[in-house]
Amino acid sequence: MEGSATARLLYRGALSLPDSYLLLDGLTFSANLIANKDLLHNPLALALESMRGRPSLRLKGTEQLKNVWIDASDDVCMDIHPTATLSRVYFENILCLSCLSPDGRTEIGVRVALGDTDGPATTEMLIFGESFPSPIASTSTSSSVHTPTLAIRVARITPAARAPRPDDPTPRKPPLHLITRNQSIGDLAANTRIRPKGNAKEESEVVRRAREVMLHLPSSKSRGRGKEKDKGKGTAVFKVPALPARKGDHAADMDVFGPVGDAKGKARAVNIEAVDEGIGDVEQENKSIIKKFTVRHLDAVGISKPHPEFKELFGFVYRGTAFALRATIKKSPVSARVLDALVEAHIKLYVTSPT
Repeated sequence: MEGSATARLLYRGALSLPDSYLLLDGLTFSANLIANKDLLHNPLALALESMRGRPSLRLKGTEQLKNVWIDASDDVCMDIHPTATLSRVYFENILCLSCLSPDGRTEIGVRVALGDTDGPATTEMLIFGESFPSPIASTSTSSSVHTPTLAIRVARITPAARAPRPDDPTPRKPPLHLITRNQSIGDLAANTRIRPKGNAKEESEVVRRAREVMLHLPSSKSRGRGKEKDKGKGTAVFKVPALPARKGDHAADMDVFGPVGDAKGKARAVNIEAVDEGIGDVEQENKSIIKKFTVRHLDAVGISKPHPEFKELFGFVYRGTAFALRATIKKSPVSARVLDALVEAHIKLYVTSPT
């Protein structure tokens, strides 16, 4: 760079080639301080300075300048060290062999990402060549031949401009009859009051009454108990709400057979018809058979359903028999002989033989 005092070093390092361990080293990115007096408002310069300390930047490949939107107002340049042969050969083959567009830029550039990801927050830049005339004396002719010399420029890639859509808001201008000589659009936006032309005496009685009604509208403050609310603002105390009234647990006092016995020691009723939900077909069939055998044997010893102790005895016999067969009740049908013996044994424990 000519005039080192007028340039600021932004980043010095290399470019890492995709799918390769080779590095294009010897690259220096700098900003022109004459054109960039305030680097805090230069997005590309700030992004490059944030990359300091990284050995290389990620090269993504080549890109046509006509396919991307770039912001070249940052005025950032790139220099290649004279001893960096690989970098010089690479950029000469990319930029010097490319055709120039009417604005003096190469048609092809090198795309570089300033980060490890490809998300929308990652800044990407495009390295391209820009020509400026440099007269060189020709030995064959007396006239000077203008040979273009390329300067390597760097520009930030910006999102493409979106085409307008039907749902976009349309900017509208205020009606011309609302703008007077002494008022502008800014006065209208400031919510200033516009007075109609002419004398106020010429206004009709309806307009005058309407104006009085609008100027004397009732306030929007709360009525009735507003004073009480204002008095209690300074002495507001947080109150814990009272617990709801506790209701009796009626579900524990009821059963499918009716009310359960009282505190004198009466036993709870047992549901003979209830079948557990979610059990298999084999288990359900076995439990039904156990219930039938229990009812039959209890009836044989003189305890039928109208008997006052039937529900209690049925529950003990049914649950005891089902518990004794817990190993096979879910797997296979229960043998009638084994079931007959178990139910009879349980009934002998709880029921005395009738005399």
